[in-house]
Amino acid sequence: MSSATFRIIPLGGLGEIGMNFMVYEYGGDAIVVDCGMMFPDAATLGVDVIVPDMSYLFERADTVRAVFLTHGHEDHIGAVPFLVERLHVPVYGMPLALGFVEDKLDEFGVEAELRPIQPRDVIEAGAFRVEAIRVTHSIVDALGFAITTDAGTIIHTGDFKIDHTPVDAKTTDLARFAGYGERGVLALMSDSTNALVPGHCPSEKTVGSALERVFSESRGRIIVTTFASHIHRVQQVIDLARRHNRKVVLVGRSLVDNTETAERLGYLRFPREQRGANRDLAPHETVILTTGTQGEPSSALSRMSIGEHKQVDIQRGDIVVISARTIPGNERAVNHVIDNLYRRGAEVISHERPDVHVSGHACQEELKLMLNLTRPKFFIPIHGTLRHLIHHARLAQETGVPHGAVVTNGQVIEIEGGELRVLEDRVPNGKVFIDAEAEEVPEIVVRDRQHLAEDGFVIVVVAVDSDGRLIREAEIITRGLVHVDESQDVLDEVRALLSQIFTTSPADELRDSDLLQEKMRAALKRYFRKTMSRRPLILPVIWEM
Repeated sequence: MSSATFRIIPLGGLGEIGMNFMVYEYGGDAIVVDCGMMFPDAATLGVDVIVPDMSYLFERADTVRAVFLTHGHEDHIGAVPFLVERLHVPVYGMPLALGFVEDKLDEFGVEAELRPIQPRDVIEAGAFRVEAIRVTHSIVDALGFAITTDAGTIIHTGDFKIDHTPVDAKTTDLARFAGYGERGVLALMSDSTNALVPGHCPSEKTVGSALERVFSESRGRIIVTTFASHIHRVQQVIDLARRHNRKVVLVGRSLVDNTETAERLGYLRFPREQRGANRDLAPHETVILTTGTQGEPSSALSRMSIGEHKQVDIQRGDIVVISARTIPGNERAVNHVIDNLYRRGAEVISHERPDVHVSGHACQEELKLMLNLTRPKFFIPIHGTLRHLIHHARLAQETGVPHGAVVTNGQVIEIEGGELRVLEDRVPNGKVFIDAEAEEVPEIVVRDRQHLAEDGFVIVVVAVDSDGRLIREAEIITRGLVHVDESQDVLDEVRALLSQIFTTSPADELRDSDLLQEKMRAALKRYFRKTMSRRPLILPVIWEM
């Protein structure tokens, strides 16, 4: 790689939703933009969070000059402790993002050099000159970055929308993006989340109007769930509660922690007299703000929906507002929670009702505007599944920006001498599974858990004499495969199959316990696959007496 080659290496967030992690390299130096995580789905049993495979970066630790954070959402900052534990480099971000990161570092017992920045600040990091540019998103303090080297300027938008009437009156800095467009942008890296959604994304202020109607019409208790980091949404609920003479009860650790951090940093106004305790308030005096927008089994709202929450018992007449969009893949879990809330007598208002939630991501017309403002030579869509990336690339072509590439995690883009190429070989990338103790869970362990969950296991214990002859019938223990009381025929067939192995095997094989265990495993594997179309985990045990 020559010093004039600019390299772009996504290690997370391209080809998936979440776990955003981008590496930029030039002149022997590297910087990282965002270091996010994703939450596990039902298939990743016993896993609490998923972080990117950072081995590529760890092998080049001496080249990394800084980490830049676009905003404080988990899918952009959640893996920072796992990075800075190994790489001792400064982490730049707006105060709220760094406040959330600091909370995480304290939780993990990790130290890092956190450096707050403001919009239009310029940071020198090795061969890179990085300017922070304000953007509007569904969280306070969101940034895009203009990353300049001798090769040219890369614009990394981060997550953004173009909201002309945001709650805090801090709009996307279109003038700065346009200024770089006038000077010449080598490549635009732009958020693709809503690339399939036509038109413009509504303003966050429209949510306030919709929630105002809910407060005006309700005579009972109001329960609102939103993302714990959505400080604007939390503020709107607090303000509405004050106007309607209700007190606010916060439920859920992440919501309480984020609210305390945002209030400490001056991003949230939550007067002490506005706070309440659920047990002391009548229903018409109460608003409960809680977590659980995605139907997570351990979340407060999920536990409320099945009557297992210690503080809140859902009652007939309660109105539950789910003020968030369901992340793709979580539909089943969210619908399950909604059904359970209805069973307990609550009325549920979700994002299907207009304006109780608006996205924080740019829709097609806003994406076109960003393309037209920056007029890049190359366009590379980021942040989304492959479908999102491809549709965003097509949108760019329609706008007259046809040059670029659609890549996914691990692929390497090189820009040199005004030409862009995608290398054939990928760098190491993937997912690292982390459990509640912050320990890595090997992928093979996760696969074994999936295997056990889908097909169960069978333990077979046989007792033999010194010559390897069966002394008595095999003992069979199964879980997740058959019910012992109702499947005696199956168990009898298994015993007969095992007996045949010991009856027909030559004397020298009977004295080789490893060989016998393998023969037992293979025979039972064939039997269960043929008779039940199942592939249980089979554990043969030979006990010499």
